[in-house]
Amino acid sequence: MTSIIVVDDEKTLRNNLSFYLRSQGYHVDTAESGEEALEKAKQKFYDIVISDCRMAKMSGIKLMKEIKKIHPASEILLVTGYGNIPMAVEAIQGGAVDFICKPFEYGSLLNRIEHILHAREHKVVATEERYDRIITKSQKMKDVLDIIAKTGATEVTVLIEGESGTGKELVARAIHSRSKRKDMPFMVVECSTAHEKEQQKEIFGEWEKENNECPGMIVRANGGTILIKNIECLAPVLQTKLLRFIQDGYFTPSEKFKKIKSDVRIICSSTKSLKRLATTGNFREDLFYAINIMPIYIPPLRNRIADIFPLVNYFLEKYATKFEKDIKAISPDVLAWMQTYYWPGNVAELENIIARACALTTSEFIDESLIFTLPKDRPASDEGAGFLNVTLKENQKTLILKALKQNQGNYSRTAQQLGISRTTLWRRMKKFKIEEPSIKTKI
Repeated sequence: MTSIIVVDDEKTLRNNLSFYLRSQGYHVDTAESGEEALEKAKQKFYDIVISDCRMAKMSGIKLMKEIKKIHPASEILLVTGYGNIPMAVEAIQGGAVDFICKPFEYGSLLNRIEHILHAREHKVVATEERYDRIITKSQKMKDVLDIIAKTGATEVTVLIEGESGTGKELVARAIHSRSKRKDMPFMVVECSTAHEKEQQKEIFGEWEKENNECPGMIVRANGGTILIKNIECLAPVLQTKLLRFIQDGYFTPSEKFKKIKSDVRIICSSTKSLKRLATTGNFREDLFYAINIMPIYIPPLRNRIADIFPLVNYFLEKYATKFEKDIKAISPDVLAWMQTYYWPGNVAELENIIARACALTTSEFIDESLIFTLPKDRPASDEGAGFLNVTLKENQKTLILKALKQNQGNYSRTAQQLGISRTTLWRRMKKFKIEEPSIKTKI
């Protein structure tokens, strides 16, 4: 749920506005001063901060600057009195996303809030090739965006960990695009598919002659950023060489050559826990500490269900355009299935499913027939209770039964949780032969 804090020293305005926003489905906190709002922001992330410009002691603009230091991803909407436009312009230039003049209609403010959230959902955090967007509504990924914003402004080494398909390279590109190196090269080396000699050539280059014409990425990306993917697969001898480069800023190809300096930022990624590997002796412990200055963990898609629908909409629009299809919607049954599927391939798997469905469909509607489920002989994973290695129909039945149990048989709450009407719930219960629960509340 979107979280908002309303900051105003006028009690009536503060209470009335917070009451209205809660009635619109937002989670709302209040503060009667900038100081109180700042203390609350230190304890909690707010998607939107609505603050009056003129308050005693700490002004709205001062509050904005302080909150941006803590949570760069928070959006600030400032409220100003009529005729105070210069202050509002200063606020926009200082980082506020919007401003509104008193007196205002609640409907107008609500439109601005929805516009801010819509723009945030489609926020561009990098602008290269297909790695141009991080689409999210989940708090876990909003926290990642917050770290990206902070990390981009620094020069520290970064370690990004997460399962395959979660978007580690996308995050690395986002960090690069937020840094002072954004106009310089961003290069990627993949360690998992290369042996030691190829890794040496890709990263450090081949140095058989003094006038080498095959420099590695460390030299070619001078001034920019290098992403070393699957760092856990880097050969031990090259782990030592990389550690020396991180510490000293140069490397020596061999005794015949002079030291070669290069100014590059190192970002590493791994699908495994490097700390665990280092503890068991399967990765250099000193290299782990050298690259783990700024750790970022990207949660799997199954642990951020709120991101599924926004991602589906984004991929649907992307591939409908690519394949020149006029696709209007996806079946509710398919969307419900997506919320319970384990997603072992994470966002990459979701994108592939949508891309395939868009390529195959001959209508304006994507239904179950275009979604390929996992083979039934695939062993169930013990990593999470949400993994349902079953057909779409069985998955739907399980979802309804689970929701009924959670809501103690209350049909209204169950339908609301599933995002369907009571009539649709009844129809699906009949279709899947689900008997009426012998629970007290069925209303």
